[in-house]
Amino acid sequence: MLKGLSVKEIKSSLNPDSYFFLKNILKDENPDSILASLSKDLLKKYFEILIRSENIFLYFCEYKNETIGYAIISKKPSFLITEFKILKYLILIDLISSFRFKAIMNILLSICKIDLLLISKDKKNIIDDNSNLNLLAIKKNYQSQGIGNEFVLEILKNIKKNYNFKVITLETHSK
Repeated sequence: MLKGLSVKEIKSSLNPDSYFFLKNILKDENPDSILASLSKDLLKKYFEILIRSENIFLYFCEYKNETIGYAIISKKPSFLITEFKILKYLILIDLISSFRFKAIMNILLSICKIDLLLISKDKKNIIDDNSNLNLLAIKKNYQSQGIGNEFVLEILKNIKKNYNFKVITLETHSK
């Protein structure tokens, strides 16, 4: 492991600094994500539910005592919707009121699984029945140094040991 790098699974409430970090890195490094489109208050509620969930996991990457990255992994992709049902109307109202129509379309595509339309049935089953790396980001000034790679490898070790995942899927639109 890279000297000075540590990976922590977040299982308790976020302190204000951690919440501030997540809000900022989402907006900076994952600006096209649905989460980046949410208001501060709704984002805070989202992360409170995520941390209490037994089906979704939040990891932080620290390098030399500074939090520089995060990852969200779910046991199955469906949990990314079902765990947050309590927020569905609040999310919709928030996105409509802030004219975030692209985020609304992404939600609809995800719920209807239109994004998986051209994928074979076997691959759909693999995606539906396995864990999913939903979001991942490292602060820009720490990218291209192998830190993200080490972060992912440490997360994989952790989830294999603690949760017995065999396959992790991910989708990306990023090059």
